[in-house]
Amino acid sequence: MVGTSGQATAPFNDRNVSLEALVESEQRSRTLVEALPDAILVHSEDKIVFVNPFCVRLLGAAGPEQLLGKDINEIVNPDDLPAIRNRIQECYASGTASPPMESVLIASDGSSVQIEAVAIPICWNGAPAIEVVARDIRDRKRAERAVQDWQERLVLAQKAGLRIGLWDWDAVANTVIWSDESYRQFGYTRETFSGRVEDAVTRIHLEDRPRVEDAIRKVIAGGGEYAQQYRLVWPNGTTCWVDAHGVMVRNGSTHMLGIGVDITDLKKTEQSLQESEEKYLLLLNSTAEAIYGLDLEGDCTFCNPACLRLLAYGTPKELLGKNMHDLMHHTRPDETPYPKQDCEIYVAVREGRASHVTHEVLWRADGTSFQAEYWSYPMYKAGELVGAVVTFIDISDRKQSEQALRQSEEKYRELFENATYGIFRSQLDGALLDVNPALVAMLGYSSKEELLTRNLSRDIYDVPADHRSILDSYGPSGRVSGCEVNWRRKDGKIIVVRISGGAFRRQDGSFSHFEVIVEDITGRRSLEAQFRQAQKMGAVGLLAGGISHDYNNLLGVILGNADLLLETTPTRAQEHYTEQIKKATRRAAELTRQLLAFSRKQVLYPVILDLNAVVRDVGKILQRLIGEDVQIVTDLETSLDSTRADRGQIEQILMNLATNARDAMPNGGKFTIRTANAELGPDDVALRPYARPGRYVRLSVNDTGVGMTDAIRHRVFEPFFTTKAEGRGTGLGLATVYGIVKQSTGYIWVSSAPGAGATFDIYLPRVDEKAPPLVSGLEERSEYPRGTETILLLEDEESLRQVTCECLTTDGYNVLQASRGNHAIDIAEQFKGPIALIVSDVVLPDMSGPSVATKVRALHPEAKVLYVSGYAEVPVAQQLIAEGAILLQKPLSRGDLLSKVDEMLHLRTSLASP
Repeated sequence: MVGTSGQATAPFNDRNVSLEALVESEQRSRTLVEALPDAILVHSEDKIVFVNPFCVRLLGAAGPEQLLGKDINEIVNPDDLPAIRNRIQECYASGTASPPMESVLIASDGSSVQIEAVAIPICWNGAPAIEVVARDIRDRKRAERAVQDWQERLVLAQKAGLRIGLWDWDAVANTVIWSDESYRQFGYTRETFSGRVEDAVTRIHLEDRPRVEDAIRKVIAGGGEYAQQYRLVWPNGTTCWVDAHGVMVRNGSTHMLGIGVDITDLKKTEQSLQESEEKYLLLLNSTAEAIYGLDLEGDCTFCNPACLRLLAYGTPKELLGKNMHDLMHHTRPDETPYPKQDCEIYVAVREGRASHVTHEVLWRADGTSFQAEYWSYPMYKAGELVGAVVTFIDISDRKQSEQALRQSEEKYRELFENATYGIFRSQLDGALLDVNPALVAMLGYSSKEELLTRNLSRDIYDVPADHRSILDSYGPSGRVSGCEVNWRRKDGKIIVVRISGGAFRRQDGSFSHFEVIVEDITGRRSLEAQFRQAQKMGAVGLLAGGISHDYNNLLGVILGNADLLLETTPTRAQEHYTEQIKKATRRAAELTRQLLAFSRKQVLYPVILDLNAVVRDVGKILQRLIGEDVQIVTDLETSLDSTRADRGQIEQILMNLATNARDAMPNGGKFTIRTANAELGPDDVALRPYARPGRYVRLSVNDTGVGMTDAIRHRVFEPFFTTKAEGRGTGLGLATVYGIVKQSTGYIWVSSAPGAGATFDIYLPRVDEKAPPLVSGLEERSEYPRGTETILLLEDEESLRQVTCECLTTDGYNVLQASRGNHAIDIAEQFKGPIALIVSDVVLPDMSGPSVATKVRALHPEAKVLYVSGYAEVPVAQQLIAEGAILLQKPLSRGDLLSKVDEMLHLRTSLASP
């Protein structure tokens, strides 16, 4: 839209009438003042001494007496009071009226009233006074907001890529706001256009310019709708035809709102009416705003897809020819009938004028309603009024936003009260102004009122100097973020908190208060400490596991040679020394097993177990282990479910815990073993986030010993940590228990206090299978039948292979040795006799033991397989056990080896016989 600007009427008439003139015609002036549509208020020495009727209505008072005598401080918004007082002083000092000033008054019901006022110094009853002439600008403010809404619609139209340019012309300022399409039509960019209308007019073709300017003047003078077609000439000579339509909007300000359609192509193809209509409809159908046309009877002549979508209709046929008021505007918001003759759209169509309604309720086809804003523009054909085009948008979201804004304080309070983090407001000296329930609970106080009596420096910060340090951290930015300090709860417990917040200032720049959010990170820091501990223990376990493999091989060599030495009829002294060697080797082997258990790299033989049966069985030897001065008590769940675990490892757990309990009760006491079915739920996971919820079997061991401090309890599962005197313990007992439990996919937790004993709770996953009866292993025999069968031995460690071979050949077996898998296969291919047994390491340098065994058994299907394993082969070894293979763990004594060989070659057949 383009045009010229006329003189705007001043918002206020000059009312600075001299006091003498008022005295001379008091009655006439009083009548005039009381009839004015502006509020008149006179105050002297800050007291209200006169108000006119409009002022009474503006402030919602019952009558003048409700306002007279009031201090002006009572009716002025506190935020505006300093500026108003300055303006009063300036008026008294200069003796002249002040320029217009916007401010907010407080009505009798507490609501806010936006005004624009002029202050005039006068004399009232012989005393200096100020006459205030105020105009209610709430409608103007709403109009300004409407302009802002229009600008948002401009942006919407731009995003939709329309060829319809939208514009908003401020007739007073003579400036115009364009959409992107309007810039294109005029051949400008946002950078090259000044925003002034006179610059836009220069682009109108000289022949069209007078006609356009004349049409604009008529509209400003009240001549109805602005509708013109004109040519725009670009700097490069290109001509753009524009069909422009606009309407004046006077809501406290004078604006013309309108659209400009590029009709260049339509002008070129005017001979084809159908084609031009299709192109025009394409533009309308592309907009996100709903648009439909009406004839003079209010029946629909066209509608775009957005209109169908917003009104929930499927096809244009459902609307075309139908009365739109009857379809979408038939009922008021209170569900009372809305007569057609009262409908603003229908009336505007009949009168041939534009209409704009900012808030209305429209109805969809499904009977639901929505809040809408709409515009109606008359349509002319050959100069004759034929109907109107109506545009509307759904403003439900906007209305909800306005409602949300009005409720912002309430929502802020709800957030404050319901936040899971602690929130408080405080002063510089640490005095608390407000706290939320989460902070009260965090600090362990019984009520908000109780906590508000406390001081941050004196009562909350564990180290008062930390409070001063936090205050110094605010700095020029007035904010802190992520500061961690120790706080003290009401019960004296220290918690670690993370503080973030800001310092707020008043309008004059002085400090007001702090607003701070507090997060209790005590649990997180505890988990981090546990993680660091787990890393440390993992490093020790990695080191321990790393040396165990080679160490086991060396122990096997020593143990095997000691056994062979005893077979040579040694002297008594030699036999004694040999037994000492074997004894030390067994202790070393046990230490290795403890290291493997701790590092969770021990080969397990899991079976379905009844823990009650294991406890009863191992209980027979616990009394001898723990001593007669300790009473052993069992409390076993009668309907205990089963678990899947290595029986030997569970027995090891009980024995290690019994040993630990014995050392904690030097003067005797009670040692209690309990079993129970248990479940870990959300509360347990919240306390220990690494735990997995589910069904478990719990094994609890309790002693009445000396107990532990928190410092000892946190380190109790560390390898090599011990509180015993030097030489009295290795510090691997509880570390071994921990490793076994973890390798069994369980959890172990300890609770203890000095003088209160200790309780170890072990949770092992529950299974639905029923455990078979517990049976003892075969009795050990000092001698085993000699054999003559052929055994294929695969071991890459030469010294261990040699001593193993000698142990077997000494007992009569024929041994074929191989250090590599391919070598073993070659031997099997060349050996023509039967191979009764394959004794193989699980992992060989060139291939795995199971792969070699498979290929050898293809050549000798009669061969049975016995695997041996060190820690490094644990995943493979566990898989073999799961598949039913027979496996022994290094180091092996001669007796262990010959016992298993004899069982596999001789005893299994006899045991299987009827």
